[in-house]
Amino acid sequence: MTNTLKYVATVKQVFQSGIHTESGTPSPTTDRVEIVLDGDENGPCMMYRYTNEEVFCGDTWHETFQNALEQAEFEYGLNCQDFKTVTE
Repeated sequence: MTNTLKYVATVKQVFQSGIHTESGTPSPTTDRVEIVLDGDENGPCMMYRYTNEEVFCGDTWHETFQNALEQAEFEYGLNCQDFKTVTE
């Protein structure tokens, strides 16, 4: 059984509000970002967004962990030090 590596960060500021929508309706404001790796940091990964109430706010696919970090910085001003590692 393989462990899933996940990076989790709390959003302090939203720089790009309204870029995630569902059926044309803006997603709720993101409070938490999770980056889930599909293997190692050089492989593809997903970035998920949630509210504090666990409401899903959208997801994006990224070619590498570094690409996901760049997107997290663009949207929320987060950097690598803001993320905590969680294994499942």
